Amino acid sequence: MIKVFVWVGIIGGLAIAYLAIFAVGPISQLPPSESLLTGFRAKGIVPASVNLEEDETAEEAEVFEVPEQDAVMLKQILAKSGSMPGMNMNGTGEAAMKPGSDGARMPNGAMDMKSDGAMDMKKEASTDMPMDGKMAEGGILVTDDGDFDREIKLTMDEWKFSARQIDVKPGERIKFTVVNDGQIPHEFMFMNMPLMSAVTYRATRADWNLVEHKALFEKALVLPGGDFSFVLKVTQPGIWMFMCMLPFHMQMGMMGQMSTPGMAMDMAM
Repeated sequence: MIKVFVWVGIIGGLAIAYLAIFAVGPISQLPPSESLLTGFRAKGIVPASVNLEEDETAEEAEVFEVPEQDAVMLKQILAKSGSMPGMNMNGTGEAAMKPGSDGARMPNGAMDMKSDGAMDMKKEASTDMPMDGKMAEGGILVTDDGDFDREIKLTMDEWKFSARQIDVKPGERIKFTVVNDGQIPHEFMFMNMPLMSAVTYRATRADWNLVEHKALFEKALVLPGGDFSFVLKVTQPGIWMFMCMLPFHMQMGMMGQMSTPGMAMDMAM
């Protein structure tokens, strides 16, 4: 009888170890049925306004530091892509991001990348040129307002955007209105492919979502019910990812891509 219990214990221990190590399911989280802010506003604890004004003092003072390893990885990626100093790589060309490609896959909702974090970029992108008195960065130029060709309303909630693919054309001006239709705070940002590739090494860190990062455009915190608008001009062909990078939000599905014709990629979810 003792042997039976010993074997049961061994088998049970092996089963628990397998489930804990290998059988990890997709990351998921149930949002609250109603935001706590709704009740706080009703009681007058917090202001009724849902749109926060960002203070750029902390950003200018570099209170939140970007890991030095990001710059190292970005330099390696640009070198492998064949980019020359002063050239801006915004993801033009094929990228090895389809299911089944060699390399690690970021947790549930991200994309396959080569094991060294580099994209397979075969074409060179052109140097960004000044537009409307400002320097375009990463193939896009973002302004607070101005003339535009069309308007896109993009809502975000738990755990998705209302659109995962946005088709654009070089030279096009688009007014984006982004609304947080969820029950918890979110953020919104655009990143190009080199910037995305440069931070994939962070997936090995437990706190990788909490580390400061570089983005082409970022709205750091959008409260439930909040919204903001901006005008974006596409200055050259390419592909750009938009996402919420609050802890695990992107992995649970809050990610999409904006691309010019022929640049869209398959995104594994």
